[in-house]
Amino acid sequence: MKAAPNVAVGLVEDDAPYRAYVTALLESTGERRVAFAVGSAEEGLARIAEAHVNVLLLDLRLPGISGGAAVQKFLTVQPDLLVIMLTALDAEEPVIESIKSGACGYLLKGASSEAVLGAVDDALAGGAPMSPSIARRVLGLLRAAPTTMAKVAEGKLAALTAREEEVLARVAAGRSDKEIAAEFGTALSTIKNHLANIYAKWRVRSRTEAAVRFLGR
Repeated sequence: MKAAPNVAVGLVEDDAPYRAYVTALLESTGERRVAFAVGSAEEGLARIAEAHVNVLLLDLRLPGISGGAAVQKFLTVQPDLLVIMLTALDAEEPVIESIKSGACGYLLKGASSEAVLGAVDDALAGGAPMSPSIARRVLGLLRAAPTTMAKVAEGKLAALTAREEEVLARVAAGRSDKEIAAEFGTALSTIKNHLANIYAKWRVRSRTEAAVRFLGR
């Protein structure tokens, strides 16, 4: 998907050369602007309220506040923020922690320029961008985890309606909200309402976390 004009992106990355590279990359096409590029979550939190960015690229390992705690703080200030984590590692625990905290995607720092730009565009389209090696680790964790349906049966998670199940199956397959709405011949707002109901029933904060739980059934 091509980015909409003037998409505002925030960048929190403590590696100055990589921060400069990503900033230049994001602004290279004229379709995105970097609202701020800073080296710590604290600096980003000081800027986020006035900047109101669409997407935040957030380094997983930062001095001071980092990881899932940083995600939660940014989402407290701006609940509709799309947070994509940047990491040089694909360790399992930080990935799951950040997803549970509300991150919508995960990108390895070795990803190509096309992958970085594509991740921003995918998030804006309602997707859940994730580097393949990280996705494999998440799926591996799911195989060892208690199934979602078992939790539903035990009363730990609320059951979904048939339509909510259909919507979530397509989210887990990587479809955007617009694509799902087009397939079902319904309004985009209807799909967003279904997702809001799913989040509330399963006590999750993002489509990525909902998809992870769904795939573990």
